[in-house]
Amino acid sequence: MRMSGKRIIFALSMLYLFISGCSEMRISPEKQLRAWWKSYKKNFLLPDGRIQRPEHAYDTVSEGQAYAMIFSVFMDDKEAFDWIFRWTENHLGRSRKYGDHLLAWYWKDGDVSDWMPASDADGDYALALLQASRQWKEPAYREKAIEVISDIMKHEVVRGVDNRLYLLPGLWGKEKNGHLIQNPSYYNPAAFRRFYEATRDGQWLQLIETSYWLFHQASVRLDTIPGSGFIPDWCVVDAQGNIGKAEGRSTDYGWEAVRIPMRIGLDMLWYHPEEASKILGRILQLLQSSIPQNGGIKAVYQYTGEPTVEYGSLAADAMSYFLAQLMAAESDTIRASFKNRLTDESFMQNYYGQSMSFYPLALERGILKKP
Repeated sequence: MRMSGKRIIFALSMLYLFISGCSEMRISPEKQLRAWWKSYKKNFLLPDGRIQRPEHAYDTVSEGQAYAMIFSVFMDDKEAFDWIFRWTENHLGRSRKYGDHLLAWYWKDGDVSDWMPASDADGDYALALLQASRQWKEPAYREKAIEVISDIMKHEVVRGVDNRLYLLPGLWGKEKNGHLIQNPSYYNPAAFRRFYEATRDGQWLQLIETSYWLFHQASVRLDTIPGSGFIPDWCVVDAQGNIGKAEGRSTDYGWEAVRIPMRIGLDMLWYHPEEASKILGRILQLLQSSIPQNGGIKAVYQYTGEPTVEYGSLAADAMSYFLAQLMAAESDTIRASFKNRLTDESFMQNYYGQSMSFYPLALERGILKKP
């Protein structure tokens, strides 16, 4: 019996998937993570310690420096950590210009282009320093971390009209009408717990309460729009604690909010709060239901649950696989999509996607333990 062209193509495709799957199975999680770290440094880490973003004209953001410092600690790569730390302090440190220990968020063409700090990067920076201090028994890292933590609380945290503590996006976001502009993905409850352990400042415990309150409330309703379970990139909290749209900013579960599984996931791994699994479970359910309906997980979703775009992304696949691992859910389809994108040549210089990829790879390897 002769096979049709379509059947031949299908059979060859299945054979390819079988062979590639077997090949991947022979690669241990340790070897795969080491290969990824080598590739990450090759594509993004320059000899002077700057993390470049090839997809954004080779610029640099404080977020990228902080991510790479965190990765360096988990990879036990002190040499890389020190290069990155030195460049970050020398080029993004605001102390010489503004007297605080926060970081300028944006550097391009040889100098800082915007001295405004970004609170998500400042938090990751302080967390990386605390981790490094414990990993390599270096008191100087801890001393620097305490300075950064103190300035985050001093300059980037405010008390709202409702008496709740909020994390601002930077030195901005507090509106004259009492409204507060919020980016839920900037909230980092695992880091906040570490900051409390390091300082014994109870305000960090209050900020953890705000984190989970915001994650939940922002997923339930946005102005008059009922939520699906997705958390928006940006929102506003008014003086009565209601969640609304931030004018001119994305309300999608998109390029900002895609990090939320990582933010909550680390807290779930390290501290096991009950709220974490509830929020992550809702997000995972939405993503899983998207696979048969839309032919895979998409890069961006509307607040109400429908895909905003027709394409997927490495960042979305990485965070979806990380989420599936955390929830011990069936993950073969998600895992296959992530691993295919991870090794796709077109994604090799995708700074953001590759940065998000560290977390599922490190979880597979079993190194995402509490610092």
